[in-house]
Amino acid sequence: MQRSTQPSSDCLLTHGGLMIALGTAVCATGSLMAMPIHAALGYLIAAVLIGVCLVMSFLCFGARYKRAMPSRVIAAYITVGSSMVCYTTFSIIYWGWLETPVVGLFAGLLGLLWAGWFMSLAFTFPPASTQAIGLCALAAANSSFGFILASRTGFTRLTAVTAAGCYTILLGVEVYLTAVMLHRQVMRERALDRR
Repeated sequence: MQRSTQPSSDCLLTHGGLMIALGTAVCATGSLMAMPIHAALGYLIAAVLIGVCLVMSFLCFGARYKRAMPSRVIAAYITVGSSMVCYTTFSIIYWGWLETPVVGLFAGLLGLLWAGWFMSLAFTFPPASTQAIGLCALAAANSSFGFILASRTGFTRLTAVTAAGCYTILLGVEVYLTAVMLHRQVMRERALDRR
């Protein structure tokens, strides 16, 4: 396994915990939205919280890596992000700003970001290892669910906020457990180096 692509497990533990907390706050915002008076404010707060989580993930990627992310991951993310921006622009023009699924788009981008990271991390392990297979499965699940959240327009705002909050919590748990796996792998390598 290449250590230059390994992030700090302490950084990932912190990031996973923050994502769980932000996802819980988004779910609490969904409870606030149950009252029709607070629906628009709750949706705005949820969009800001998911946006903060997305920006936090972008910033943490820069701090975690000792080298740049693979260009294929960056190209794929820019392509998908650009298509989502086009979709959002079309939604705003066609349906108006109030009907655009911003929370779903942000949650979908967050899922695609972590799916790309799980795939790039899977390539650091031997191809047939359980870690590589597990990380590829996580990447596939996150990209699929992220795409569903981003493109699903039939959700009500309350449903979109609740689904995005639960998805952010799930991503936080995945990041947290990945940090535990990476820490265990590093400890195993250190034990082998001592022998």
